[in-house]
Amino acid sequence: MAHRTTLRDIAHEVGVSVTTVSLVLNNRLARVSDETRAQILETAKRLRYVPNQNARSLLTKRTMLIALIVPDIENLFFAALARCLEESCQAAGYELVIANSNDRRAVERDLLQHVVARGVDGLFLIPARESYVDEVGLREDVRRVPCPVTLIDRLVSAQWCDGAGFDNVLGGALAARRLLEAGHTRIGCISGDGREGSANRRRRGFADVLEQAGVPLESMLDVAGDYRFDGGYAATAAMVDNGATAVFCCNDLMAMGLLRGLRERGLSVPADMSVIGYDNIMERFGMQIEVTTVEQDVAQLARAAWELLSARIGAPGEGHPWLAEPRTRVLAPCLVDKGSVRDLR
Repeated sequence: MAHRTTLRDIAHEVGVSVTTVSLVLNNRLARVSDETRAQILETAKRLRYVPNQNARSLLTKRTMLIALIVPDIENLFFAALARCLEESCQAAGYELVIANSNDRRAVERDLLQHVVARGVDGLFLIPARESYVDEVGLREDVRRVPCPVTLIDRLVSAQWCDGAGFDNVLGGALAARRLLEAGHTRIGCISGDGREGSANRRRRGFADVLEQAGVPLESMLDVAGDYRFDGGYAATAAMVDNGATAVFCCNDLMAMGLLRGLRERGLSVPADMSVIGYDNIMERFGMQIEVTTVEQDVAQLARAAWELLSARIGAPGEGHPWLAEPRTRVLAPCLVDKGSVRDLR
């Protein structure tokens, strides 16, 4: 087994005490000359010294680990958000551990126990849909977690835990106003799975604006797409056959499915149908989709979530302040017009 360089090895080579080496490498005050400090740092680099995190954790009472539990890591929005959160953590010297709940509450509960057992310093949680609709149960699960917790994206209706997310009702309203301003009156919506959640809130904001404008969302044009490409593709028939001139898709993945369905029918956007998506996430993965969309800036969301969580780590106070005095950051989405809305006026 290869020898692991220790503080004693560096101290022996430089000719100083182990305590002095430790103080210098941890950027703490040490009574040494600038020349000796530089020599210690150079020796540590040359010998490829790697700090023993276990030993450091015993001293600092921190593991420098942050956990993130996501419902579906294959979802491009969650994947991009995970990457941005990782960057925020790394910039502060933390390592991000990512776990996938498969959008199932039972899996999520097991993961909560697992990450707590690893002694993480903080937890980001995007609740599974089953947990999201049962706030009482979710709150009890989070209450058992001893480290700071920040909910992300899927915010609970009652403010009982630190959380950061986007205003989904506003996002749906932005899409509705854009289509109404363009003169559309036969407007469809492809939402999630009908249960309470982000897509349902987008649909609610969208439908409310249509209702207020005297153009209510008709049941035959209100279709669940289950957040997936295939769901958007399957909804094409309902939109075309019932005469929709415009469609709002509650995520870009369903919008892509709709686009394929339209192409297969010989129809184009926006000449034959106007389309608005949601997320504006595809370009981060090198996929160009020229569809007007409601953007949720994942980098902005990651920064807001990290600010909330990092402020709780090691902060003085009794109990669980992230539950006792919760803070919420609700961010505003914006409409990115890519020319996929035809003006009928």
